[in-house]
Amino acid sequence: PQHVDLWLALARLETYEQARKVLNKARETLPTEPAIWITAAKLEEANGNGAMVGKIVERAVKSLGNHGVSVDREYWLREAEAAEKNDPPALAVCREIVRVTVGAGVEEEDMKRTWKADAAECEKRGSTHTARAILAHACGIFPAKKGLWVLAAKLEKSVGDSAAMDALLKRAVVHCPRAEILWLMAAKERWLCGDVPGARDVLEEAFVVNPDSEDIWLAAFKLEFENREPERARVLLAKIRERGGASERVWMKSAIVEREVGDAVEERRLLAEGLEKFPSSWKMWLMLGQLEEARGDADAARTAYTKGCRRCHDAIPLWTAAATLEQRSGFPAKARAILEQARTRNPKNEWLWLPAARQE
Repeated sequence: PQHVDLWLALARLETYEQARKVLNKARETLPTEPAIWITAAKLEEANGNGAMVGKIVERAVKSLGNHGVSVDREYWLREAEAAEKNDPPALAVCREIVRVTVGAGVEEEDMKRTWKADAAECEKRGSTHTARAILAHACGIFPAKKGLWVLAAKLEKSVGDSAAMDALLKRAVVHCPRAEILWLMAAKERWLCGDVPGARDVLEEAFVVNPDSEDIWLAAFKLEFENREPERARVLLAKIRERGGASERVWMKSAIVEREVGDAVEERRLLAEGLEKFPSSWKMWLMLGQLEEARGDADAARTAYTKGCRRCHDAIPLWTAAATLEQRSGFPAKARAILEQARTRNPKNEWLWLPAARQE
């Protein structure tokens, strides 16, 4: 009667009602054995009594404590993983074990770090549901910590459960409305699932609570631009510029939209205005030179590249573009001189030697 495996084997051979009686008798005989309680919880889940699982785990911890058995957190987490890998999986048992025992013996200041590490280790071992349960519990205890929500969302993403990820992020933005990354993840997931209107809805909600977030505005722009809605994209970028304080990225993307739709006049205007605000933006100098080259105005392109190289002497693409322009224009000596000047300014850059070698 003191052999727990015999009790468990007998319970497995019995009908549901008889198995419950066997396990009750086993608990009376071996009151310090947690495996009996865990088996009882699995029995209830297997017979459709999921609501009983949490109560059994809670009673197990209390009863074991009354008999001098402290909660061994590592043991219980291993049992949660075992329940997940049971055949069939006992996911309710896994989830309730985590809920009841994952915080045992962990100081409050160590909880977030400990639970993140626990979830990472479970994920490495393929115990995805256990990791999910740990992070869900952590988010419940610390709902205002966006990092926990991000980890939980990434876990759902890794297992390919888009619906679960979407539901999780809906909860996350309620608790962390100022966390831009959560809104962006939610919108991107909708978009990747083909729900462009849904992604728009998410970003519109994000605007309400984060009206000054350039990242959210740019995400909305990207959504429209890549879904071939240039007019929508234009309007969004114009609104960002009108608000003032727009970054270099905004001006460059504004010019890119105009290049895409073929409006060279507006592209030049935006690049000129952008370069007044960000004269060290080598990408905008490069775009301006390329625009002038496309129009066939080599002198204007040369001017753009020269000004850009003066402002951004470590921007290798600018130097090579300037040299290529001279080479194409029939001035190899000028091209050589530009590359020599570039190497003088950037003596350790290997990419400047390749065009020089090709020219020779």
